[in-house]
Amino acid sequence: MSGRIGLARLGWVLALAIALLALGAWRSACVLAGPDVDTDAYAHHMIARAILADPRDLSVHWVWLPLFHYLQVPLVALGGTMQQVRWGNVVLAALVPVVLFAYVRATSRSHEGRVPADATALLAALYAAACPITMQMGTTAQPEPLFSLVILGVAIETQRRRHLSAALLLGAAVMLRYEAWAVLATLGIVALIEVRRPQRDTRMGWVVAVPAALILGWAALREPVDGQWFGFLRQTREFASDALHQKTGWERGLLGLARDALHYPLAVPVRVLGPALPLAVFGVGRTVRQQGGRFVLVFLACLAFVSLTWVMRSSLGLDRHFVAVVPLYATFAAQGAATIADWCARRGRRFWTERTAARAGAGLASGLAVASLGGLLIALNVWMGFWRVSVERGWPDRAELAAYLRSLPSTQPIFCDEATIEILSGLDRRRFDRHWVDDPHTWELVDEAARARGGAYVATWRRKMRGHEREGDIVFSAGVDAASDASGLAVMRIAP
Repeated sequence: MSGRIGLARLGWVLALAIALLALGAWRSACVLAGPDVDTDAYAHHMIARAILADPRDLSVHWVWLPLFHYLQVPLVALGGTMQQVRWGNVVLAALVPVVLFAYVRATSRSHEGRVPADATALLAALYAAACPITMQMGTTAQPEPLFSLVILGVAIETQRRRHLSAALLLGAAVMLRYEAWAVLATLGIVALIEVRRPQRDTRMGWVVAVPAALILGWAALREPVDGQWFGFLRQTREFASDALHQKTGWERGLLGLARDALHYPLAVPVRVLGPALPLAVFGVGRTVRQQGGRFVLVFLACLAFVSLTWVMRSSLGLDRHFVAVVPLYATFAAQGAATIADWCARRGRRFWTERTAARAGAGLASGLAVASLGGLLIALNVWMGFWRVSVERGWPDRAELAAYLRSLPSTQPIFCDEATIEILSGLDRRRFDRHWVDDPHTWELVDEAARARGGAYVATWRRKMRGHEREGDIVFSAGVDAASDASGLAVMRIAP
């Protein structure tokens, strides 16, 4: 009997492995199809290059948290490129469903419907793996796959009360993305509740203390740069609200505010999980009971944070902010199928034997699971089709200008504040000066470099060269619109 159980479990694992290999090959095809088309990914990698140029300049991190940049520094120092980061994300995107499968299988229990824990775990893992936005981010050099894996680890270790590992993982998370700060605040409340209980768990305080210390340390390091404590938070909100031309969601009235509040809990899941989402409604209670309240709470804190920042116009409301919450919704959906199986089995006992009712419940759940997975794969195919076309199209103008930069004399510096141009050029990081070209002080540095090195080049958007036409000669342009003399990209040569 134990041998049959072992073979059955091996079958579930093999099914997951085959699915993940197929999805990994799909992501790999996108990586090979062309350059990353996510501009923020270039900025993150450029920051890693800038750290090596001057490790003391913390302003290069801009409004972003630093860990993802520092993790790329050894890669850059060894001559690695952003393409290796993309390949790393191909793997990380596969690890999330593996970890989710192991945890759901270990914590799930079968009831009236007799749905095996392995089946529930496999379904949760497949939903998480085939989620279109998760697949897309697994082809970029963005931090979302890593953050999703770390947050899943925080949720699991917090639920299992493994406080040291939870503290270390949350410490990493709060230095990756701001969503983890909401997790810290939420677990801080849990720790306070624990202290007041008769059988209190005092070690929970470490889960709060370690990440809180890291946040305060980073804020202290940034204070001289920003001129105030946590100034980078203010800059984040200013950037988002300026880009959206709105200060808060209140400006759209009560109906608009309601839509904003439901953007991440409902609207984005409809886009990225579509056919699986109806099942999630039925699995919330079962997930809380089996996977645990703290497990769910960690993800809900992330969801609440991205929802609030969208309402407050402190973020751009991008679908990729939902990636970290996908494992929770995937578990809800898988447990929803099991809940429906139980309901059918209970009702079926009125008409059939208990065994027949259980089979009917399991059959219904299996049918719903197959139908929802089939629908999700159709949505994934459409989504990734559009994404691959974008990757194949790439940026012809930026690639053209980057190719021109490779023909320039290697002894003369290039002033460039556009990360995509720098990285697409493939040139040595030491060739570039990354001062903002629209800062008047930068042009003083350009003149000094031109006199010292026998000439210099400025590569950026043409609009940033307005008022500096007398500084040098534009020797190359790309993506120029005939109707505008400030459109597209350009390279200006500054004579000594």
